[in-house]
Parts: sequence; structure tokens; C-alpha cells
Amino acid sequence: MSSDLLKGLPSLANESVAKQVTDILTDLIVSGKIKLGEYLPTEEDLCREFGIGRSSVREAIKTLESRGMVKKFHGKGMVVIDESAAATAKLLQISLKMKKTTMKDIMEFRNSIEIKMTELAAKRATDEQIQIISGHLEKMKSEEYKLDTFAEFDYNFHKSIADASGNSVFSLMMETMRPMLYNHIIYTLNPTFNPEHSNHYHEKILQTIRDRNPEEAVEAMRLHLTGTERIIEELEGVNVTI
Repeated sequence: MSSDLLKGLPSLANESVAKQVTDILTDLIVSGKIKLGEYLPTEEDLCREFGIGRSSVREAIKTLESRGMVKKFHGKGMVVIDESAAATAKLLQISLKMKKTTMKDIMEFRNSIEIKMTELAAKRATDEQIQIISGHLEKMKSEEYKLDTFAEFDYNFHKSIADASGNSVFSLMMETMRPMLYNHIIYTLNPTFNPEHSNHYHEKILQTIRDRNPEEAVEAMRLHLTGTERIIEELEGVNVTI
């Protein structure tokens, strides 16, 4: 990216210089003026165009790195990437732990979004997306799985339904909640680890999406989540934190 893009930008105010530079560069990236795969101007160019010291530029770039927006390639510079969801997931997991989020909280969250996203998937899923959902279920039915790998396939099954809903917010929410949902799945599977029982629900959900039947899809996901909630209650885990 040419440093010419920085010319004509507003002068920096008296608040934190690094924060202002971060905000400006963020806006340039989000607006597409600096595209994915392009490199930021060099530190030298940024210092010269903004009229600031190297320490402020480095602090701004470090913030962008922590947000999953840029990545340093040795000898080449900072390239624009989009790993913002993964970065958000890490921060969200810390926040949820700090707030003592319980299994009941997670269950209520899942009920609030997964039923609706399954309904939408039954209406909107493409044949390719249905194949992806089916592929995750086939992995869950493999005899070679272990608890942790099964939980990963389980999460991917639900995430692919979110993708098939056609709603980017559902998809993003499932992606940023990945660590929390994975832990939740592990917790509910661990007591008996009966994959066949879990897959019975998943089979029904997949079939309703294949059939393009949103009403049945809603009921299938509701039954699945009700079964999960029942396990949590039996384990007296409603107040257990993640």
C-alpha cells in the first residue's frame, strides 16, 4: 500500500496518539482502502506522515496485531489479515471466565440462537452447505474418535448450521464463542460419552434441513438442546462455571 493514502488525513488531536493512529488504520482497513493481503506503510513512512515517534506507531501496530487485523512477516512488513474472530474469541473467553459464566448461562444462550439459526438453515442452506453439515456428522460417527475430537466435530456441526443460516451474525457469534461452546460440549458429553445418543439428535436435525422443513428443524434442535439441558441438570451443573 502506498503511503500516499495517508496524505490528507485529519491532524491528530491531543488524546493518545497511538490510539488515534490505531483508529485511523482500523478505518482504512475496515473500509477496504487497505485491502486484505496488502502491506501497511513502513514504520518510517507512518512516522513521517503522522509526524509522530516510532514508539507510538509500534504501539498502534501492536494493537492491530492483537485484534487479528495485521500480521508481521519478517523482512516484508505488516500484512493485512482477517483473524479478528479468533482474536475476539480469546478475549471473550477471558471475559466470560471473569464474569463467572455458568453452564446455565451458556444453555440459555444456545437456546436463544441455535433454534432460530437451524430454522433459517432449513430455509436457506445450499446443497454444498448441507454436504458440509453432513460431513461433520459422518466424522462424529467414526469409530476412531475420542472425547475431545468428537467434541470438535460436534462444534463444527453446529457452526456449519450457523453458516448455512445465511445470517453472518449467527455465524460470527458461533465462531467467537467457539472455546466456550467446545467446553460446554465436553462437559455434557463427559459423564457417559455415548456418541450414538448424541448422533441420534444430529441425524434428525440434518434430515430436517435436507427436507427444507423449518418447522421440523426447529423442533429437532429444540429436542437436542432440551436433552443437553437435562444432562446439565442431572449433573447439577447449572451453577458450574466454564
